Amino acid sequence: MRLLGLLLFCCGLLQAAEPVQLQVYSYHTVPPFVVNSQAQTGLNYDLLQGLQQELGEGYQLSLHYIPRPELNARLASGQPAIVLWANPAWFNQYGPGLLWSSTLFADREVFVSHYQGGRNIHQLTDLKGLRVGTVKGYRYPGLDPLFDDGSVLRVEFDSDQETLAALLELRVDQLVITRSSLLFFGRQPQFLGKLTITGQPYPAYNRQILLTPHYQPHFAAFSHAVEQLSQQHSWQQRLDLYGLKSH
Repeated sequence: MRLLGLLLFCCGLLQAAEPVQLQVYSYHTVPPFVVNSQAQTGLNYDLLQGLQQELGEGYQLSLHYIPRPELNARLASGQPAIVLWANPAWFNQYGPGLLWSSTLFADREVFVSHYQGGRNIHQLTDLKGLRVGTVKGYRYPGLDPLFDDGSVLRVEFDSDQETLAALLELRVDQLVITRSSLLFFGRQPQFLGKLTITGQPYPAYNRQILLTPHYQPHFAAFSHAVEQLSQQHSWQQRLDLYGLKSH
C-alpha cells in the first residue's frame, strides 16, 4: 500500500510538472513576419522564441497560421485564440472582454512610388486618377470608396512582393504597404534605392497580442513576458535587423 501510495504521489508530481500547452495564431505570412517558413525565420518565430524564453518551462507555445477570415469566424463564435500582431481597433466588434498585451512595436500603412518620382500623397483624395497597387482581399478604410466609384483604379496582386515588382515596371503609380514590410523589401537588391515613400495619410497603430477571455488565468504571465521583451537582447536584435523599434 505504501508503494502504491508513493507511485500515485510521484505520478501526481509528474502531472503537475506538465507545461501548459498554448496555441498561438498569426494571420501574417509576409516579411518581416515570415521570411522563410521552412527555415522558420521571421518575426513570427522570433517572437514565439522570445516569449517562450520569458515564460519558462511552465508553458509550451506552438505557432499556427490562420487566414484572417477564419480568425474572424473563430472570434465571432467565441472560440479561444491568442493572436499575434493585432490591434484593438481591428477586433473591437468581438466584445469588450478581449485581453491585450502591451505594444510590441508601432506600424502604419504608407504609400510608395517609383524613385524617379511620384505624386506626394497628403490625403487619400490625392490618389484620384492614379493606379494603386494593393493586395487581394485587403480592405483600406477611406480608400475603398474611391476604388468603388472609380476615381482611383485598384490593381490587385497576390503579395506585397508582386505589387512592388509591378511598381518598378510602372504598371502601377502608387502602392499601399505596411511600413514594416517596406523596410524589409526596401533592403532587397531588386528594390534597393528604387522606392520612395510619398505619403503616410493613415494614422500609426500599435501591434499587440490579443488573448480571448479563456486565457485570463494566464494573462498576467503573458503580459509580464511581453513587457520583459523590451529588456531581452535577442528580441531587440531581431527588431533592429528589420529596422523596427519597440514601443
